[in-house]
Amino acid sequence: MNTAHKGRRLEHDIRHLFEDAGYAVIRGAASKGYFDSPSGVVKPDLVATKADRNKRTVNIILIQAKVRGK
Repeated sequence: MNTAHKGRRLEHDIRHLFEDAGYAVIRGAASKGYFDSPSGVVKPDLVATKADRNKRTVNIILIQAKVRGK
């Protein structure tokens, strides 16, 4: 199994963990794109969101998943 496959598998595993916790998750396939944030340029592999209508808040989590080559 190559590193790209391991990384994709890790992203899917993390995605399922967040979805099971009630988050909506978007995976950026081959996440080569950048976007600006208050802390600078960010390149997430996954974006997880969850709204709390009672508190009128939305939790947004940016996830960078990495696998070591070996």
